[in-house]
Amino acid sequence: MDLKIARPFAMSLLAALCTACGGGGGDSGSTGPGAPGLGAGTTTLALVAGSATESGNLDANGSAARFGQPAGIAADSAGNLFVADRGNCSIRRISAAGAVSTVAGSPQRCRSVDGAAGAAGFGTLNAIAASPDGRLYAADGLAVREIDPAGTVRTIATLDTATVVGAGEIPYFYASGIAVDGLANVVVANAIGIRKIAPSGAVSMIEGVPRLDNIASVLGSHSFQQRGLAAARDGTVYVGDFASTVSRIDPAGTRIALAGLSGGAGFADGLAGAARFDRVIALTLDAAGNLYAADAGNNLIRKITPDRVVSTAAGTIGATSLQLGNGPGALPALAGLTGDGKGTLYAISGNAIVKITLP
Repeated sequence: MDLKIARPFAMSLLAALCTACGGGGGDSGSTGPGAPGLGAGTTTLALVAGSATESGNLDANGSAARFGQPAGIAADSAGNLFVADRGNCSIRRISAAGAVSTVAGSPQRCRSVDGAAGAAGFGTLNAIAASPDGRLYAADGLAVREIDPAGTVRTIATLDTATVVGAGEIPYFYASGIAVDGLANVVVANAIGIRKIAPSGAVSMIEGVPRLDNIASVLGSHSFQQRGLAAARDGTVYVGDFASTVSRIDPAGTRIALAGLSGGAGFADGLAGAARFDRVIALTLDAAGNLYAADAGNNLIRKITPDRVVSTAAGTIGATSLQLGNGPGALPALAGLTGDGKGTLYAISGNAIVKITLP
């Protein structure tokens, strides 16, 4: 079987649903102190927490806090942000006031350990999603982890690898994107497929295969690659493909390429196939159906409208230092993206969490 399920109970269907939870979106208010005023037609960037130049593990307010290689970010309806802090093997919370705290995990437990917040551990955090009922879901190596509002962590699924695989090739199969749709399904992507874990615990493949007979049959790199993922209220899934395209998969399983060119990594704004991306590692939706992509290869935030028009929302190609204030700004080492669904995005740039207010 492709997944070892440890999710015996069914969650209730959720009454208050986000636009796109995790990997992804959620509903959150203004986060972090000191956000600059917004003029008409102006994009602004402001620091929420952390440092552009320093790493560490420190719970504090705003710029005094420290993160270590954060890899994913999600937002909830109360204005909190949640960060998958890979280097510190922990889940961090940023309150609406900008206060950073540790929800679960510790640098002393860099391995998957289920249990209460103070005893739980994470191995390789790659992405995080927030569910409207207050639960978090993390992509942690081969494991899919659930964190309840009290901080208790449990493994709800374990991804299979291949019948012939070396230790160095296992990261190829790691969960690289995670989201929660409007029906409370947890959607998980890795290099060989996208799975849906229903509230009942039932697992189905949205696309791809659950496991490989032999990894040698796969062409190209066997190294881990982050894969942007978002899910809408109706179960539609949006995914960043390794072939430099962004696609939509509807609830019936029909796949449509939205933008980009297969095998054509690069940069270009434009309509549908005329656009170019370079490693879409995170996606989030807004209430109007616009899709925002963290284009890590270009260090840009890209916008894809429902009409498949691609534009650049923030960032500067080739920039090596964080630039705040009026846009486009600069977001080096782009590593995650989420939003409140109403015109505010939150991005990871190195070890800093940045608020992007769109016009």
